[in-house]
Parts: sequence; structure tokens; C-alpha cells
Amino acid sequence: MAAIKELTFLLIISFIISYSMKPILNILLNLGVNKKISSVLIISIIILLLVSCITLIIPSILKESVSFQRGINDLETLIDSLYMKLKPISENKAIYTALNNINDKINGTVVNLMESIFQFTMNIGGFLISIAVIPIISYYFLVDGQIIGNKFFNVFPVKCRKLIKRIWVDIDRVLGKYIASQFYLCLIIGVLTFIVLMLLKIQFPIFLSLLNAFMNIIPYFGPIFGAIPCVLTAMLISPKIALWTAFWLYLIQQMEGNILSPKITGDSINMHPLVVIILLIIGGKIGGFCGMILAIPIGVILFVIYEDINYYIF
Repeated sequence: MAAIKELTFLLIISFIISYSMKPILNILLNLGVNKKISSVLIISIIILLLVSCITLIIPSILKESVSFQRGINDLETLIDSLYMKLKPISENKAIYTALNNINDKINGTVVNLMESIFQFTMNIGGFLISIAVIPIISYYFLVDGQIIGNKFFNVFPVKCRKLIKRIWVDIDRVLGKYIASQFYLCLIIGVLTFIVLMLLKIQFPIFLSLLNAFMNIIPYFGPIFGAIPCVLTAMLISPKIALWTAFWLYLIQQMEGNILSPKITGDSINMHPLVVIILLIIGGKIGGFCGMILAIPIGVILFVIYEDINYYIF
């Protein structure tokens, strides 16, 4: 089961990377560069970026994790002090119970986070080996994507293939634009978050900026999930720094939502916000955090299929 999950993870990540690189591949093809040479060039750039991440970012994260325990202890002390300050304000037993439950849940979350980081550190060797396979799989997705698609179409009856190919072209166009836009937006958010954290001299800037960039994939709720650890870490310095952190992260998200996202994403998703929220709730219930990430792409696919069936059949 673990091997199947790891293989699925590698295929999904490779598929996302190849999809994100398709616009660059198309540009190179339009310039007259051979498809295999274009794919090799793109994969070489990806490998260079991976090596840069391994040699620069991962050692920095491991270095940050050494002092992470001290930061967690400081955070627990801060939470306990806030808890003790809030406790005397009420004589109501129900509120005391609620405060105790909140305190226990926060402490439990902190312990689980530490265990996850420790587990990640222990498994980092196998993780790097898996990461090394991703460029190879991505290369074959770029070079033989059309062949793989044609093999997929052969599964269906001949009379249905024309319609399925039309639907696939529309899914490919919309989903490809969505995945690429999310990749670029996360990159921009991560860089801007890192700059803010460095200027405010907040601990663990690399880890927190990567976390905030990754959380940005989830619409509406993701920016909140990504900002909370940054603000809590800033609280260890002072409430003033925490407020400035919250302000700048809010500003970044406003810029992303009102300026960057419309320009980069465009009309790749034409869904009502209520539909998006419902999809996120359903995805979270079915698949947890991964379900929330995959909910929107799956929703986009279903929406395109529904529209195309309505258009071509009815």
C-alpha cells in the first residue's frame, strides 16, 4: 500500500510539473526546436532548480529545525501565559472547560507538528531519491504525452472517441492553465513571504515561506492556514511584530487575489465562490488536506465535462 501511495504521489507531481511546463514547451516548439530537445532543456532547468533546492534550501531548513524546538517551547510558554491570563476573567465552569480544551488541542497540535518534522528529517534520504525520479517521469509526460493520450482513447468505443477527444482538449486547456497559474502564484507568494519574514527578522523564514506558498493552493482558507504559523512565530518576538506580519501577509494576499490572480489565472476557473467552498468541504471530508488540494482540479474537470456534454449532445 505504501509503495502504491508513493508511486501515485510521484505520478501526480510529475504530471503537475509537465503540465506547468507545457506553455514553455509550446514556445520552444513554435521557435522550431525539436520536441525531445525542448523537453531535455526544460527538464535540465528543473534538475538545476532541484539541485539548488537540495544544496541551499534543505540544509537551511535542517539548520532551522535545530532551533525549532526552542521556538516551540517559547510558543508553548506564550500560549500557557495567555491561558493563565484568560482563566481568571470568568468564574463560569463551561468557559474554564473550553479554555482547557483549547489549550490541550494547541499543545497536541504542537507535539504532532514536531513529530512530523522529526519523521521528515529521518526519511529525507528516501525522499530525495523519490524526488530524483520526478524529472525523468516529467520528461516522458512532455515527450510522449500525446501518445499516452491516444492509448487512453483506444479504451473507448470508436463512436465515442471523437466526443471524448473534444472533451479532453477542453479539459487539457482549462486544467493546464489552472495548474500552471497555481504553480506561478505559489512561487510569487513564497518569495514575497520570505522577503517579509527576513525584513521583520522572524525565525524559520524558509520553512514558513514554503508553508505559506504551499497553503496558497487552497482557495479562501489556504492563506489563513499559511499565515497563522507566521503570525504565531512573530508573536515570540513581540505583539507589534506579529501585527506587522499579519498586515504584510494580508497585503500580499490582497495583491494576489485582486491583481496577480486575475492576470495569471484569467478565466481558467469559472465557478461561483459557494461552489468552490462546497468542493473544498467535500474534498476535506473525503481526503483530508490532500482532498482539499485536489477538490478544485477535479471540480474543474467535472464542470468542463458537464458543459461539453450539454453543448455537443443536448
